[in-house]
Amino acid sequence: MQAWMKTICQLFSPKTLTHLAQETGFIQRKRALTAEAFLTLCAWGDGSLAQQSLQRLCTSLTLRHDCSLSSEGLNQRFTERAVAFLREVFFLLLQRQRPLLWSTIQTYRTCFTRLRILDSTSFLVPADYGEDYRGSVSSGAKIQFEYDLLSGACLQLCVQSANDSDARFAYHAQHTILPNDLCIRDLGFFSVAALTEIDARGAYYITRLRSDMKVYIKENSQWKEWDWESLGNQLKEGESVEMEHVYIGHERLYIPRLIFRRLTEEEWQKRMAYVRKREKRKGKALTRQTLEQKKYHILLTNLPQESFDGQQVYEL
Repeated sequence: MQAWMKTICQLFSPKTLTHLAQETGFIQRKRALTAEAFLTLCAWGDGSLAQQSLQRLCTSLTLRHDCSLSSEGLNQRFTERAVAFLREVFFLLLQRQRPLLWSTIQTYRTCFTRLRILDSTSFLVPADYGEDYRGSVSSGAKIQFEYDLLSGACLQLCVQSANDSDARFAYHAQHTILPNDLCIRDLGFFSVAALTEIDARGAYYITRLRSDMKVYIKENSQWKEWDWESLGNQLKEGESVEMEHVYIGHERLYIPRLIFRRLTEEEWQKRMAYVRKREKRKGKALTRQTLEQKKYHILLTNLPQESFDGQQVYEL
């Protein structure tokens, strides 16, 4: 908690936060609850904000910010103006991250119209919201966020049910893609239909291969399933190989390039720690084949090889 407080102080002065709160209407006159205290409570409080009682949150404010506020008084601060304030802080944080990536931005500015990064995050919400926000087990919400790294612009930001499909969201957002955009998405957004549409719009993609998706090679007009295990056993740690002109899925979607890289021992251990944690949370063990494939990083892309070699694609 102290580390987060230090970060807040480094990035935002109390004066800056108060100004943002006033601009959004969250603070209209001097109050016991400051903008800094409210931000800390919402973004970096202990545990899930939605699972804590108002009384406990008020106690936290008293201990950490010497702010005396009743439960009802705090409850009345959670308004649309509070959401607007937190949104402005979020976008300001994004803008302040851009200078750290300036060399990357300058490198790719001339290559792409936009460098689109799409991701999502899910979280539990109180049962009262179950009718509007459904999860796989209990009530849950999901935030979908797409960001253009080159301009710093927010392309999409929406809230939906936690059990809504990432792949479906990505597919229905395809109409926003422009020629020469580069779309980088996590595995959950993977779908053959989405890749087909991105390519048809004259844009580019980089995505990992789903573990249940088969890869085929066409030799002498015959389809042959790619034996990734045999190839993987020939690679040393950190070594990669590139294959051109492959096809995926039962649709046999054409993919110009597949980049196959064996993880280092350190990368493998880090990935497995995440996998085991996820298995425990979901109560479902992965198959042997899926676990074996976790030793490798398999990327699909339609970026031209003459402009981006395999290492550049992997770094992106």
